[in-house]
Amino acid sequence: MITIFSEHITNRLRYVLDFCFEQKGQSYQLISTEEEWNTCEKKALNYSSLKLEAKLSILPQGILYESDIYPQKELSIQNNHILIDGVDDPLSVIFFYLTRYEDYHSTNYDYHDRISTSANSLVQLNRHRKPEVDQLVMGIWRELSLDYSTVKNGFKLLPTFDIDIAWAYKNRKLGRALGSMLKGAKPLERLKVLSGIQKDPYDTYSTITEISQNAVEVICFILLGDWGKFDKNIHWENENFGQLIKMLNKSCELGIHPSYGSHLKVDKIKNELERLEKITGHEITKSRQHFLRLRFPETYHLLIQAGIRNDYSMGFADEVGFKAGTSFPFYFFDLNANSQTTLMIQPFIYMDSALKDYLNYSPEKAQETIQILLNEVKEVGGQFSFIWHNSSIHDTGEWKGWKTVLDQTITQALAHEN
Repeated sequence: MITIFSEHITNRLRYVLDFCFEQKGQSYQLISTEEEWNTCEKKALNYSSLKLEAKLSILPQGILYESDIYPQKELSIQNNHILIDGVDDPLSVIFFYLTRYEDYHSTNYDYHDRISTSANSLVQLNRHRKPEVDQLVMGIWRELSLDYSTVKNGFKLLPTFDIDIAWAYKNRKLGRALGSMLKGAKPLERLKVLSGIQKDPYDTYSTITEISQNAVEVICFILLGDWGKFDKNIHWENENFGQLIKMLNKSCELGIHPSYGSHLKVDKIKNELERLEKITGHEITKSRQHFLRLRFPETYHLLIQAGIRNDYSMGFADEVGFKAGTSFPFYFFDLNANSQTTLMIQPFIYMDSALKDYLNYSPEKAQETIQILLNEVKEVGGQFSFIWHNSSIHDTGEWKGWKTVLDQTITQALAHEN
């Protein structure tokens, strides 16, 4: 048990302290009067402007004592420290990034109604490829002479796969299959697959199940939305698709992949969730937004209404790194209600398409970058989660050479885990 002094005890302060300590196995006690503080034997953290005896003193910037949202917060770097409004207050910086404070008032959205990566202050400060929040927490532990080794040894690998399109050619409705063939999209390959001569290139499920045998946990997110411009999976009532989902359900965790068309529509989210639950025969509480369409705080409100308890959408679509500054799961704190919710946010570190299509990396450059990110997560003992698609690990065509990147990621991460 460590003792922490603060003149004001708020929901925001408890949220940050829980993330820094309680959720990492270190209990704490909050004290708000000088009289009680003076009776403590071990005075750990003084979070106030008062001159009190303590092992570590932090001057509050003020955000943890507020209840409203103020868009003019400014993040800057001084002496290699991230400051908030010019104040070196790591607890406030942690809160700012975990809550995605700046996203609540951002107007910088891209074509898919996602907050642009360039609007993220970690990107603007060029600190997004390091787990800044986790490093701040680790620094506080060291200042307080706490043993961080247990946390560091808790490093975890979490591979995840999005099943946006279950098969490239198989199990399509006749009209759509003929339409695609007339458009000239690889007609010879299509014929070979449909005649049984060649395996469907998106049928990479043996690779996914093999990974699930080695990793502690693997999650597949299934798209079951109605057909649309950005929702092109097999119809959810297709018998073969249902059998595939049941097969994956035996070796992996499953989550819903709320469709592009379900964006900000709770009834559609619930409907797609019910489809997956009907196929699997059990409750589904995990989700990841298709195209990572995430609007604060509306999307999280709707997911909570739908019964989702863990969301895996926190990450960059066109970059790699730590969107919220952390590799650890954390609870969604609703700034509008000024309180912590039951929804756990599970951040991911990179996505396959970001490496290849947006950053234009070669497989070799991608692997080099992944190794650096992996080392960063290992150093703080976080969760190394990433996204691949069943359609990107067939090791042919434009994805030739990329399966090796996935294989090496798994091998290197498991070596760290063990």
